[in-house]
Amino acid sequence: MSRLLFLLPLGAVLAALAGPAAATGRVEVVYDQPARFTDAGVGPIDLDRTQHALNQHFARLASRLPDGQVLRVQVRDVDLAGQVDLLSHDRVRIFGRPLDGPRLSLRYELSDGAKLLRAGDDELADISYRLRAGSAPHTDALPYERRLVEQWFVSRVAPVARTGMR
Repeated sequence: MSRLLFLLPLGAVLAALAGPAAATGRVEVVYDQPARFTDAGVGPIDLDRTQHALNQHFARLASRLPDGQVLRVQVRDVDLAGQVDLLSHDRVRIFGRPLDGPRLSLRYELSDGAKLLRAGDDELADISYRLRAGSAPHTDALPYERRLVEQWFVSRVAPVARTGMR
C-alpha cells in the first residue's frame, strides 16, 4: 500500500506569530493510495495541488486545537466538486451537474498525549454544494472541499477537542 505522509507541526510557528495564547495543536495527514482516488484532478500535478490545498486547510484547522492535541487524518478517497471536461484542451472543470458535489473519505483520530479523544471513519459529501449561501470564491483552491472539511471539523472534531472528552 502506497502512502504519502505530510506532518505539519504548527506549534512553534503559531506561537511565534500569535503570541503565548496561541493554540499549538498538530495535524498529521496521510494519503492512502492517492493514485486510486476517484477524482483528485488530472495527472500528478493536479494530485499534488489537491494534496497541498488539503494539507494547508487541515493545518489551519489544527491551529484551533488545544496545546498537545494531535489530529491524525488518513484521506482514503477524494472526489472533487464538478467534473473535468476531458474534451477541453485546458481540462476545464464543470460545476453544477447533478451528483457532482465534493466527496471525501476520511479515517481520523484525535488524541491528547496518550489519551484517544475520538476516532472514526467518515464519508463527507455535499451534493447541493452549489446551492449553499456564501459559496467560497473560485479564487480559493478547492473552495467546496474546504467548506466540506470545515463543516466536518466543526461538527465532529472541535466539540471533543474543546472539552477533551469523548
